[in-house]
Amino acid sequence: MNIVEDFLKTALKFEENGYQFYTKISEEINQPLAKRLFESLAIQEKDHAERIKEIYKNMQEGSNVEPTARQKYSLEPEVKKIFYELDKEKKNIPLDNIEGYKLAMEMEKKGYNMYKEFTEKSKDKREKEFFHLLMEEEKEHLTSLDNVYRFLTGTEDWYAEEESKVWNWMNT
Repeated sequence: MNIVEDFLKTALKFEENGYQFYTKISEEINQPLAKRLFESLAIQEKDHAERIKEIYKNMQEGSNVEPTARQKYSLEPEVKKIFYELDKEKKNIPLDNIEGYKLAMEMEKKGYNMYKEFTEKSKDKREKEFFHLLMEEEKEHLTSLDNVYRFLTGTEDWYAEEESKVWNWMNT
């Protein structure tokens, strides 16, 4: 087994575990904004796993076929949509399962660092690009989690943060 196969197997396990975690927490959490975020994260983790399986299968078959192209998916529009659908009362429902939420942020940091390492260690340009894309998606997941967490917990940092780092549309 080569290093890329090891990377792919590790990445697949990570994404499958992420899917299970986000599915479970989305069923347990009551805060509607956080619930939708976790549901969206579960969908993305499942998509990541499917793309990893596709690449692994192509490698096993000796195929040079590129993995299925995928449009970059951003969580921000999904969260923004539910944010504007909710009335003020529902937006103000306190964030429950804060420990689970913090665990999700730690998991995304771990994923980001893992894919960064895989990007740096991969030799093939296509492999580097794939792992770099996953790294960027994990970073976007963390940004999404961080924005919603800080908004829902009402930290003063939210309002003091530089606009480029927060979803300022949540200030409405």
